[in-house]
Amino acid sequence: MMRVRSLRILRVMVLLATATAAHAEEDGLRRFHFRPSVQTRAILSDNIGAVDHGRDSDVGIWIAPRVELGFREEAYELGVDASLDVRRYTERSGFDEVFFRVHSHGEIGLLPGLTLRLSDAYTPQPVALGLPDDEPANLVQTNRARLEMRYWRELAGGREVTAGLVGGRLDTERFATLIAGPGGTPVADPGFKADFWEGGGFLELQNPLGDDHGAYVRGLVRHRSFDDRAGMDHLEASALLGFRSQLEPGLALDLAGGWGWLDLQDGGSDSRSLARAALSLRRPDGWHFELGFHNEFTIDVAGNDFVDTTGRLQVEKYFGRRTAASVTGFLSYLTSDSTQPGSNLFGGAEIAVRRQLSRRFQLGFAYRYWQNAGAFSGDDLRQNRGMLTLSYRH
Repeated sequence: MMRVRSLRILRVMVLLATATAAHAEEDGLRRFHFRPSVQTRAILSDNIGAVDHGRDSDVGIWIAPRVELGFREEAYELGVDASLDVRRYTERSGFDEVFFRVHSHGEIGLLPGLTLRLSDAYTPQPVALGLPDDEPANLVQTNRARLEMRYWRELAGGREVTAGLVGGRLDTERFATLIAGPGGTPVADPGFKADFWEGGGFLELQNPLGDDHGAYVRGLVRHRSFDDRAGMDHLEASALLGFRSQLEPGLALDLAGGWGWLDLQDGGSDSRSLARAALSLRRPDGWHFELGFHNEFTIDVAGNDFVDTTGRLQVEKYFGRRTAASVTGFLSYLTSDSTQPGSNLFGGAEIAVRRQLSRRFQLGFAYRYWQNAGAFSGDDLRQNRGMLTLSYRH
């Protein structure tokens, strides 16, 4: 049902985009934009199922045609980003998948500083944390609708305040996962649907400290109510105090720390300190460094809660305007006391090179290594993957 609906939406969007683009070209209306593109990837992987034993190696071809359509006026804007994600393998057709990605949104200014935004995202989402989040074996098709009312105002002394109310709905196709059984014991459910309603609010206050520095305070409250698993309903709250600084041209620092609280209907409550840090250095000779860290609550698509501690480093080098190379590495540590109690340690590294062949064509190559060594032997894995990508953007 969800896929049939997405195909109809995609067909309508493509026809609308074509008609709108033609109209915009005739009248010279800059407020329209229409951008078709396509990406083709050749994949060589030694573990296409992302499993701990019986690994399958194969070559895959992934093709993703895409259309972006937008319309903007002074008081409102509309946008659609629609694509297919077709993933095929040469020998093991049991891993073939077709995913749909349809992002649409509309935003309107109601009053000065007050906006209303409605969005819908029909996209695949990763099921299990600790497994590659772009692996077809770890993806489930979801639809997420979201309504947000946001208010922004500039105060005396350059201060800014942003506040909002958010509500939404998530629907998923059926997938296999662990859920809490009698007495909290984890049990396997081969046909779980993680459909839920959510609502909440947020508040952020920014205070400049001179021209190059600033402090901010953020607060968030969110509640999720699942259709079929009331025991997974939960309330989440967090508060962060942060500091931003432009230390020198090209060098930026962002530090934040605070407190978080998570209350599970059937799992008690948990509170702990939260932290985030990011350091970015961009040099005029083409080098770019990014270092990041966070310690925070994370909830997967099935409603299981974790504490996520992750460090990440990326080094990128630009060789002129057309060529860039990067090395990225990360290490994550997940802990949980709910449906899947225990810890999970995983990480990966990727080397990538991309070349802008012309204004519309780009060629890229990437190699990635992924390893998971968690508390459950079933999700321990190693995976090597090479990827050659050719992209066209009109």
